[in-house]
Amino acid sequence: MTRSAVRLPATIRQGLLNLPGPTFVTKQTVEQLLEEDREKHHCFWGRIGFHNHLSHHILAAYDLGATPALLQKIYDAEAKSAEQWDLYALNRNGDSVETLEEVTTQNWTKFLGMSNGKYYPSFLEYFTKEVAEHGVGETLEKYIFAPAANGNGAYMLLRFVGGAVHPLIQMGYAAEFGSDAMVSQALAQTAVHDAFRPELFDLTGPPPPPESLTYQAREPTHRQPSKGHSLLSILRQAYDSEIMKPVMPYDPNALLSARFRAACADGRPEEIQRLSALWQIDTTRGQAELDERVEELLWTSTLLLVGSGRRGRKPRLDFFLMHMLNASLFVPSLLAAIPTMESKATLLRSIVPVLLIYLTVRGRPRINAELAMSYTDTPRPPNEKLPGPDASAIGKPEDDGDVNPWPGIVASVLHAPDAHTLKAVRALHYAAQLYGRTPPGGVIGAFDVEGRETHEGIAKVDGSLFVRAAGVVMDTLGWVSHGQKEGSWDRSALGWDGAWDNDD
Repeated sequence: MTRSAVRLPATIRQGLLNLPGPTFVTKQTVEQLLEEDREKHHCFWGRIGFHNHLSHHILAAYDLGATPALLQKIYDAEAKSAEQWDLYALNRNGDSVETLEEVTTQNWTKFLGMSNGKYYPSFLEYFTKEVAEHGVGETLEKYIFAPAANGNGAYMLLRFVGGAVHPLIQMGYAAEFGSDAMVSQALAQTAVHDAFRPELFDLTGPPPPPESLTYQAREPTHRQPSKGHSLLSILRQAYDSEIMKPVMPYDPNALLSARFRAACADGRPEEIQRLSALWQIDTTRGQAELDERVEELLWTSTLLLVGSGRRGRKPRLDFFLMHMLNASLFVPSLLAAIPTMESKATLLRSIVPVLLIYLTVRGRPRINAELAMSYTDTPRPPNEKLPGPDASAIGKPEDDGDVNPWPGIVASVLHAPDAHTLKAVRALHYAAQLYGRTPPGGVIGAFDVEGRETHEGIAKVDGSLFVRAAGVVMDTLGWVSHGQKEGSWDRSALGWDGAWDNDD
């Protein structure tokens, strides 16, 4: 196969955190490594369908302040089995590369989701030309949100939020770092994914009856959405719903595909549609509305990740709930890249069914706000060796009350071998920057209209949640730069009681 002569700029801009450290050489290194990944690698790893996280890892580390040398080592470590994700790995027949039908404006929907990713290089060529000709905003509208991209089984929006939201995350990196070249990668990745559970979505139907959306707090200090229900209220209703009860019995060995099949039965898809419709987007409020919906996503996904364990047990961090947190970080950048308010609202509304079905296939894990707030707000690495301060120093580094834990967290997570760990800490760092000063009870939807907590203990949740959560991530996945062994994300489906039968 021959590559088109059309190329998009390899340049990037600063990320959301933009921590000090990167230099002109760092930026050049990142652009070079991303271009090499784009030219050489498929979006899937091997024939199993695992996702290529290399660009995610590099950009997360770059935004957290990594040096050029460290970025090169990240690339080398991730790409050491590059033959498994060669761009044309799925098209090779011995020494030759299969010639595929060209993807064009007339036939592009024909190849959606076909052949387990074989058409990824063809889609990459096609979308590179489209972005070059029409620009990012118009291309997103045309290929993600337009009726022609979603009718007749095309379902591009549902492909975009599928695959554990990896296409959305890939596009989120593209939008955040201003990379048109990554936009074409993300669209190609979207096109080779299956449509994610169409039965869960109703993004074009009329809104629920007005009486079901009346959810204004009597107490003015209790924050609620301007319209509809909060995400925390919707989760409360999902917990209380008989229809949303987890499928029994718990099977520790069930494949994710089997969990999805079982969950998408017995009225759950219809209930997920009903609950999702309660999260309304008031487009008349403009940017203020978008900002509050992002705020809800970051608080809710953080609480689900670190507040869904069990008291007295070692923390567990669910692999799929982690992806919902990581995806939430990119929503602000995606909203900024999407031209129309209608499509911005559509993107936001498409996320709720994904969140609810992952809640279901993980056994409906419940938020325990008191547990989340029980973790330390001054996380420190193990084996920390601190020099004694000079007598003239004000305060003592060994005293928790004198230390900001974030620099130590960032310095250590840069060396984490799993890209997901950097991504989660970066999302929590961003949330702490925006919401770290939130007082107890200041979370949108913490209380219902009668002034009762939507989740036990949530009246005490404040902006320190995010540094507490970052500490749990580091303790669980490992402060590897301090000699702690690498940990792992939980895949037990921890919402089921049976998932906790084994010892920690």
